[in-house]
Amino acid sequence: MKNILIVEDDRDLNSTVTKFLTMKSFKCESAYDGEAALSMVYENKYDLILLDVKLPSMDGFKVAQEVRSFSTLPIIFLTSLSGQDDIEKGFLKGGDDYLVKPFSLNELYLRINAVLKRIYKNETLITIAPNICFNADTNTLLKNEKSIHITQKEMRLLSLFLQNPNKVFTREEIFEHIYDYGTEPSTASLRVFINTLRKIIGKEKVETVKNIGYRYVG
Repeated sequence: MKNILIVEDDRDLNSTVTKFLTMKSFKCESAYDGEAALSMVYENKYDLILLDVKLPSMDGFKVAQEVRSFSTLPIIFLTSLSGQDDIEKGFLKGGDDYLVKPFSLNELYLRINAVLKRIYKNETLITIAPNICFNADTNTLLKNEKSIHITQKEMRLLSLFLQNPNKVFTREEIFEHIYDYGTEPSTASLRVFINTLRKIIGKEKVETVKNIGYRYVG
């Protein structure tokens, strides 16, 4: 699961983008000013930054410049500044892409995937067993090099497990990750998802933790 830092001082927009990307199986953290964002990049590991320009304490161009002094972490600017000079400045300060507000969430998703595939093109396959692997970029489960169909919720669950081996997840945490916002979760359905994954990747790979939830044995 790729970890994205969303740096946007408009809390409503920040929340909307966070909810949307979480539904798309990304892990998201938020910052609301430039200095806080820079501190978080220093202290944590992220796979991509979504970076507003007009920020309190330190503008996004300055944040990008500082990040580039120690990291190649990909940056996508999200900003209302649409002038050619601003766009050029964004790329010169280290941006990998530049998206002008207002933007559609689907376009944002496509641009994120394009940048991630370009930057992390050699880090897509996660080996589950000698004959089973998961392509994290395309969300494809492969067995003996052939694609295996599983539902979207099963795919989200598998991705959650693979990115967090040996971590125990409560049922509530799993529900929050695999169900879309506003959709009623189902314990019975979760058992079906778990059983489906066990049949494909091995019963021993997904443990039931009594009275708590489940964990993937990595």
